[in-house]
Amino acid sequence: MFIEKKCAYCEGEGLDPFGILSTRSKCQVCGGRGTVKVSEPVFECAFCEGTGKHPRQRTTCTTCGGKGVVAVREPSIECAYCEGTGRHYGQEWLSCSVCGGKGRATVPESRETCKACEGSGEARIDGSVLPCVTCGGKGVTRVAQK
Repeated sequence: MFIEKKCAYCEGEGLDPFGILSTRSKCQVCGGRGTVKVSEPVFECAFCEGTGKHPRQRTTCTTCGGKGVVAVREPSIECAYCEGTGRHYGQEWLSCSVCGGKGRATVPESRETCKACEGSGEARIDGSVLPCVTCGGKGVTRVAQK
Protein backbone atom coordinates (compact mmCIF):
# COMPACT_ATOMS: atom_id res chain seq x y z
CA MET A 1 0.00 0.00 0.00
CA PHE A 2 1.31 3.44 -0.92
CA ILE A 3 0.88 6.69 0.97
CA GLU A 4 1.66 10.24 -0.09
CA LYS A 5 4.10 12.25 2.02
CA LYS A 6 5.59 15.71 1.85
CA CYS A 7 8.89 15.62 -0.04
CA ALA A 8 11.70 15.83 2.51
CA TYR A 9 14.35 16.96 0.03
CA CYS A 10 12.58 20.17 -1.00
CA GLU A 11 10.48 20.38 2.19
CA GLY A 12 7.32 20.33 0.08
CA GLU A 13 8.28 23.42 -1.94
CA GLY A 14 8.82 21.58 -5.24
CA LEU A 15 12.10 23.41 -5.92
CA ASP A 16 15.71 22.24 -5.85
CA PRO A 17 16.80 23.14 -2.29
CA PHE A 18 20.31 23.98 -3.45
CA GLY A 19 19.30 25.91 -6.59
CA ILE A 20 22.23 24.38 -8.44
CA LEU A 21 20.98 25.02 -11.98
CA SER A 22 18.66 27.88 -11.13
CA THR A 23 16.63 29.14 -8.19
CA ARG A 24 13.54 27.96 -10.11
CA SER A 25 14.77 24.42 -10.84
CA LYS A 26 12.28 21.71 -9.93
CA CYS A 27 13.09 19.28 -7.17
CA GLN A 28 14.57 16.13 -8.68
CA VAL A 29 12.94 13.90 -6.04
CA CYS A 30 9.29 14.93 -6.39
CA GLY A 31 9.46 16.47 -9.86
CA GLY A 32 8.14 19.78 -8.51
CA ARG A 33 4.95 18.30 -6.95
CA GLY A 34 6.07 18.73 -3.34
CA THR A 35 4.90 15.21 -2.43
CA VAL A 36 6.20 11.68 -2.96
CA LYS A 37 4.57 8.26 -2.83
CA VAL A 38 6.12 5.68 -0.52
CA SER A 39 5.17 2.12 0.37
CA GLU A 40 4.20 1.27 3.94
CA PRO A 41 5.37 0.60 6.59
CA VAL A 42 7.70 3.59 6.61
CA PHE A 43 10.30 4.75 9.08
CA GLU A 44 12.30 7.96 9.13
CA CYS A 45 15.54 7.49 7.23
CA ALA A 46 18.29 7.09 9.82
CA PHE A 47 21.17 8.01 7.50
CA CYS A 48 19.90 11.51 6.62
CA GLU A 49 17.74 11.84 9.76
CA GLY A 50 14.68 12.42 7.58
CA THR A 51 16.01 15.44 5.68
CA GLY A 52 16.33 13.65 2.33
CA LYS A 53 19.79 15.20 1.92
CA HIS A 54 23.12 13.37 2.08
CA PRO A 55 24.76 14.38 5.38
CA ARG A 56 28.04 15.44 3.78
CA GLN A 57 27.15 16.38 0.19
CA ARG A 58 24.76 18.62 -1.69
CA THR A 59 22.90 15.64 -3.12
CA THR A 60 19.95 13.42 -2.31
CA CYS A 61 20.36 10.86 0.44
CA THR A 62 21.73 7.61 -0.96
CA THR A 63 19.50 5.57 1.36
CA CYS A 64 16.04 7.08 0.92
CA GLY A 65 16.56 8.77 -2.45
CA GLY A 66 15.56 12.11 -0.96
CA LYS A 67 12.17 11.01 0.39
CA GLY A 68 13.21 11.20 4.05
CA VAL A 69 11.56 7.86 4.82
CA VAL A 70 12.36 4.24 4.06
CA ALA A 71 10.22 1.12 3.78
CA VAL A 72 11.26 -1.73 6.05
CA ARG A 73 9.65 -5.16 6.02
CA GLU A 74 8.35 -6.28 9.39
CA PRO A 75 9.26 -7.68 11.78
CA SER A 76 12.18 -5.32 12.17
CA ILE A 77 14.43 -4.12 14.95
CA GLU A 78 16.93 -1.32 15.39
CA CYS A 79 20.14 -2.26 13.61
CA ALA A 80 22.58 -3.57 16.21
CA TYR A 81 25.70 -2.85 14.14
CA CYS A 82 25.11 0.89 13.66
CA GLU A 83 22.86 1.24 16.74
CA GLY A 84 20.12 2.68 14.55
CA THR A 85 22.15 5.59 13.17
CA GLY A 86 22.30 4.21 9.63
CA ARG A 87 25.97 5.17 9.49
CA HIS A 88 28.96 2.91 8.88
CA TYR A 89 31.06 2.36 11.98
CA GLY A 90 34.00 4.79 11.94
CA GLN A 91 33.06 6.26 8.54
CA GLU A 92 29.90 8.25 9.20
CA TRP A 93 29.66 9.58 5.63
CA LEU A 94 28.93 6.00 4.44
CA SER A 95 25.71 4.13 5.06
CA CYS A 96 25.73 1.07 7.31
CA SER A 97 26.60 -2.13 5.47
CA VAL A 98 24.10 -4.14 7.53
CA CYS A 99 20.90 -2.08 7.29
CA GLY A 100 21.82 -0.06 4.20
CA GLY A 101 21.40 3.18 6.13
CA LYS A 102 17.81 2.54 7.18
CA GLY A 103 18.67 2.13 10.87
CA ARG A 104 16.41 -0.93 11.05
CA ALA A 105 16.96 -4.54 10.06
CA THR A 106 14.35 -7.12 9.06
CA VAL A 107 14.57 -10.13 11.36
CA PRO A 108 12.91 -13.56 11.65
CA GLU A 109 9.67 -13.88 13.63
CA SER A 110 11.27 -16.50 15.87
CA ARG A 111 14.61 -15.09 17.01
CA GLU A 112 17.10 -15.05 19.85
CA THR A 113 20.12 -12.95 20.79
CA CYS A 114 23.19 -13.94 18.79
CA LYS A 115 25.51 -15.99 20.97
CA ALA A 116 28.63 -15.13 18.92
CA CYS A 117 28.43 -11.33 19.39
CA GLU A 118 26.07 -11.28 22.39
CA GLY A 119 23.66 -9.04 20.49
CA SER A 120 26.12 -6.28 19.59
CA GLY A 121 26.19 -7.16 15.89
CA GLU A 122 29.96 -6.62 15.93
CA ALA A 123 33.03 -8.78 15.49
CA ARG A 124 36.43 -7.35 16.39
CA ILE A 125 39.18 -8.77 14.22
CA ASP A 126 42.76 -7.46 14.36
CA GLY A 127 41.56 -4.10 15.70
CA SER A 128 38.83 -3.70 13.06
CA VAL A 129 35.12 -3.66 13.84
CA LEU A 130 33.15 -5.72 11.32
CA PRO A 131 29.60 -7.08 11.21
CA CYS A 132 29.27 -10.39 13.06
CA VAL A 133 29.29 -13.25 10.53
CA THR A 134 26.88 -15.38 12.58
CA CYS A 135 24.00 -12.88 12.66
CA GLY A 136 25.05 -10.66 9.76
CA GLY A 137 25.37 -7.69 12.14
CA LYS A 138 21.72 -7.78 13.24
CA GLY A 139 22.44 -9.02 16.75
CA VAL A 140 19.83 -11.78 16.52
CA THR A 141 19.60 -15.19 14.89
CA ARG A 142 16.72 -17.43 13.91
CA VAL A 143 15.68 -19.87 16.62
CA ALA A 144 16.60 -23.36 15.46
CA GLN A 145 13.61 -25.62 14.82
CA LYS A 146 13.59 -28.78 16.93
